[in-house]
Amino acid sequence: MKHFVMMLTLVGMFTFSKAQDKLFMSMILNYPGNLPKAKAEIDKIMADPKNQSKAEGWLWKSRVYAEIYFTESLQSTYPDAGNIAFESFKKYEALEPSYKQLGEAASWRPLDLIYVTGFNQGRKFFDAKQWDSSYHYFEAAAYMGDIIAKKDLRKTGATLDTLSVVYTGYAAQNAKREEDAVKYYNKLINIRVNGEDYKDVYTYTLVHYANKKDAENFNKYLEISKEVYPKGEWDDYEFDFLNKAYNMQQKEEQYDKQDATGTLSARKYLLFGQMFSELTKEEKAALDSSKKAHYEKKSAAAYIKAFEKDNTLGLAAFNVGVIYYNEYSVLDDRYRANIRILQDLNSNKPVEKDPKKKLAADAKYKADVDAVKKVNQEIDKQILEAVDLSINWLEKSFTSLNAQTTKDRTTHNCLNKSVDWLANLYQFKSQKVKGKDLKAYDAYDKKYKEYDALHGKM
Repeated sequence: MKHFVMMLTLVGMFTFSKAQDKLFMSMILNYPGNLPKAKAEIDKIMADPKNQSKAEGWLWKSRVYAEIYFTESLQSTYPDAGNIAFESFKKYEALEPSYKQLGEAASWRPLDLIYVTGFNQGRKFFDAKQWDSSYHYFEAAAYMGDIIAKKDLRKTGATLDTLSVVYTGYAAQNAKREEDAVKYYNKLINIRVNGEDYKDVYTYTLVHYANKKDAENFNKYLEISKEVYPKGEWDDYEFDFLNKAYNMQQKEEQYDKQDATGTLSARKYLLFGQMFSELTKEEKAALDSSKKAHYEKKSAAAYIKAFEKDNTLGLAAFNVGVIYYNEYSVLDDRYRANIRILQDLNSNKPVEKDPKKKLAADAKYKADVDAVKKVNQEIDKQILEAVDLSINWLEKSFTSLNAQTTKDRTTHNCLNKSVDWLANLYQFKSQKVKGKDLKAYDAYDKKYKEYDALHGKM
């Protein structure tokens, strides 16, 4: 008489005791050679339509096939035994959800066999990176593990068989079965599983619901994530959701609402600033120039509040400087375009010999020139304002970023761009006062040379 025993590191077995038919059960447990006979017998019984609605029959079929599935020498002969055992158990379960017969017989062995063998098979395919096959086996193991845990058959008090659920979720994720992965990850999150090894479970789930634009589930699991990992950078995931699920008007409403509370962190102001300044192609296409300018100013305001809350955020100050530098560039282009218009007007000034026509032509020429000059006078004021604001924030950025003891690539890039743009801006200011205010010219020219000397050295 030969008994088969499986030694497992991670997965244990619980003891089988009494059965409804001791003789039959003894035969299939102690004599694996009789399992094919037991299989033939149960197949014959369950082929009879009148037995299809009997829970007991499906339970016996699950028992026989689970033993075959577990018996290594028979696995190649009956490769589908595991599937049949699993499906037979589910049919039994559907007919008898109370598990009455299992309870009376204390015979939960088929669950354990399907769990153990399915887990080990799943792990084999998992290690081989055959994700779909791995998921198939882990899914059955997790199903049985769920029942085992809920019934506390291992007497551990655990409410979830974490091991099988984790592996099933990982296999599903690697197999690109996103919905299935999240289904299992939710089981883990709902019991607040924690530790650094599990953090990716939370982040994957949040990205999934952001992609689905599912506000209810995203907000639910965001709150749990913050609860379990209070030091996590969850603001980034919240903004990922906002960017994917909301249009620009809704984003602005969210900002105004949260800004009004006075509780926004520097990090959130920074992220709102990015949200308003980094518009998607679709968002840009849907906005006119005035609305784009509106969001640029909205972005600058958010960045300013971020820096005011945390003056180590040199990147926030840099972004404000960039926004106003870009505004200066646009305005300067408009100013220069108007100069060219004036030059064209002068070049094409009509020459009239008739006094009456000359008078009318001169009046029209003067009106056209005055109109362009008036526009440029207003643009010039706007340019000077943008230049001063850009200088102010680029210098704050330079001071903050340059004070960092450890500078990454982004910091070096921002510093190098800051000194180049500051040199340009001070050169512009010096040229505006050249020949008019010697003291101001010297001061601006000194600053220009100071920053120009730092070109490429940051």
